[in-house]
Amino acid sequence: MIKFFRRIRKRLADDNKPVKYFRYAIILLNVFSFSCGTETNNFTTSSDGVEIRFDMQGKGKTTLIFVHGWANNKSIWDEQVAHFSKKYNVITIDLAGFGESGNNRDNWTMSAFGEDIVAVINYLELKNVILVGFSMGAPVVIESAMRIPDKILGLVLVDYLHDVEIKYSPEVIHYMDSIYMDVVTNPTMEKLAPFFKKNKEESFKRIVSMLKNNDKPIVGWRESLNDDFRWVNEDFVASLKKIKIPIISINSTQPTTNVEAFKKYVPSFYAKIIPDTGHVVFWDDPETFNNFLEESVQDFKKGN
Repeated sequence: MIKFFRRIRKRLADDNKPVKYFRYAIILLNVFSFSCGTETNNFTTSSDGVEIRFDMQGKGKTTLIFVHGWANNKSIWDEQVAHFSKKYNVITIDLAGFGESGNNRDNWTMSAFGEDIVAVINYLELKNVILVGFSMGAPVVIESAMRIPDKILGLVLVDYLHDVEIKYSPEVIHYMDSIYMDVVTNPTMEKLAPFFKKNKEESFKRIVSMLKNNDKPIVGWRESLNDDFRWVNEDFVASLKKIKIPIISINSTQPTTNVEAFKKYVPSFYAKIIPDTGHVVFWDDPETFNNFLEESVQDFKKGN
């Protein structure tokens, strides 16, 4: 449709009968506007000018925003979208550098990713929001919530930030960097074994598809991975001290979740554990995950 109006504008400039084409343009514009109804463009711009893509389904007074982890994209949540959009307004977002979002970013930090989420929430004028962050998405939703606490009902951290007291040494960070970058550039079933325990062939194909379908060069992945580790070392505890929003975790059994350490900073914190699952707990056991998340949503709503 945008291309059509560009052609009309050119004809208006070139044709000897501009009024005729102008009338056609007005008629079609009215038809187009009517057919769109209240449909919203599925992109907005983050605070540093990067285009952020998102999908929105369902409707309701409560909005669930699902934030993916490192090296994946919003499609990782497809089963949760299908389930929760029957009852809630559900949004999935591609963080900058991943999926369909732009990658023209200079500072690949958890703080910058947090601004991506804030941009979508402000663009859609949302309130009563519950943020669900998987893996690297966990620090991202914490960063987001600190910026707009009045719009957030609660945070759900999915299989990450198991231990508030953990610190990564430079040697460990260097090692993890080499391991993870190798996984995404040369994925194999063996390398991806920790990520899922069930439906292995299907899950492997799905991850490889996400990596191969990334239509842009890998930009910012290594930088964001390293800032994730830095954030855990330097910003995690400080962020928990500042935040006054309820937080729960839905984790696998490995590693063990240090609930008591978390409660030092968020007394109401609790963790729901799904046994016999890999890192992507909502792929390995979607039914239990969805039930746990629904329970958590109801708890957040009761507390507000």
